Amino acid sequence: MIVHARTAAVTASARVHVIAPAHLGATAVAALRARGIEARVSDAAMLEPARDDVIAWALAAIPTAAAAVELSASCARAAATGRPMCLLAPTPRGTGRLAVERAAAVSYLRAHGAAVAHDVDVWLEAVVMLVRFGLPEGPRAAVIAPPGSWLEAQTAALTAEAEAAGARPPLSLPDDPTDVVLFDPALGNPPDTTPGLHVPVIARGELATEAAVLYGARAALGAIHVLGQAAERIAVGLGAAPRVASAELAIDDDRLRRQLAKLGTDPGRIGDHETKVLLAAYGVAITRQAVATTPSAAVKLARRAGFPVELKPWGHDLPSEPAGCPVERDITSDALVRSAFTSVLTAAGKSASEGAAVIVRETPPSGREISVSLLDLPALGWTVVLDAPGAPQLAAAPAPLRLIDAQALAAHLVASRAGDPELDRAGLANLLRRASHLVVDLDGRITVLELPRIVVGGRGARTIVVDASAELR
Repeated sequence: MIVHARTAAVTASARVHVIAPAHLGATAVAALRARGIEARVSDAAMLEPARDDVIAWALAAIPTAAAAVELSASCARAAATGRPMCLLAPTPRGTGRLAVERAAAVSYLRAHGAAVAHDVDVWLEAVVMLVRFGLPEGPRAAVIAPPGSWLEAQTAALTAEAEAAGARPPLSLPDDPTDVVLFDPALGNPPDTTPGLHVPVIARGELATEAAVLYGARAALGAIHVLGQAAERIAVGLGAAPRVASAELAIDDDRLRRQLAKLGTDPGRIGDHETKVLLAAYGVAITRQAVATTPSAAVKLARRAGFPVELKPWGHDLPSEPAGCPVERDITSDALVRSAFTSVLTAAGKSASEGAAVIVRETPPSGREISVSLLDLPALGWTVVLDAPGAPQLAAAPAPLRLIDAQALAAHLVASRAGDPELDRAGLANLLRRASHLVVDLDGRITVLELPRIVVGGRGARTIVVDASAELR
């Protein structure tokens, strides 16, 4: 379907309030004024913007959880006007608890309607676009440039960078809708039948002859991305998904109740198998597995699962597989099952004579391995944190996940190298969304859900939880 080009009404009285460290704020105001936009440095404590005003806030550091919650109220008010707050925030980096809290704080602001940029040029172009052209409906963009032009070369370089990193290019794919068309004004305006919001962009700022343009393909596409994400967030609602959204998931309530009854009321850690039963009740894809207390029982389970199989010790006191839980892999016969039964228990310091058991499971499919933690963080509440090898930083989102957040988390998973098949991001998003509803629905029982091994298959292959554990209240 062809959508007619949209044009945003520009309010002449709109002004930009810049909240930033002194030098950065002064530079931002000067740059905006040079482009014909009324801007001034404002004090956050005294700020009372008019409805049409834009807030450009540059954070000197990633806020604490409590500060993020306080700032999110301002973000939500700005989002309600259709002019989301443009936030410049440092990129969350590192590992460990502090890195998790930083990623969660930034994700909380994004979930409350902020257009969050980590690059100062992207931040400035987002402000210009919001004032001059309005909010796009989404982040999908196309570029119209003369062959052999500087703008075409910039766009080609950005596409090549993304493909080399195994990520999706910053431009719309052929079958995607187009929310914004960036065009070289030297070519004239695109036809009215060209779908998307039409925004002129010039290759370099010093070539500008008019104020109502964006500067540079990289910063312009980045601005469209952060504003488009904010627009989609505003359209579906702010914050985490409502708890009642779990009704869409076809939960096996009987299986859930039976498992909770088996677990009793004692607090503490529960191991892989028991955690996976809870996950399966929510429709989360897990490895097919069962518990065997004798070598003969293990052989029967292996035959039922189909060789090759894997064996690991059963128990609530075992480390995760990445942390060293012993696993015997590629077991192809009854004799190897019997041998592995003894070896994995010995490696774990357990004995069959003392009632120890093993988990017999199917061999997981091949794919990319990631880890996910679902944590109840102070002030921020339940949060999903995804750690994907190759991604530049941790990714997070408030739980329960809205579909848009689940898809955004899955988008952080990039192919390991150019030319690799597309990953099953839809399957991963579905898995994450279901697990997020599990922890929120069982808030009175669960304090942490760890999924240290998720295998994400290629498109059309399975995406499943291979290793799991939880902490009960």
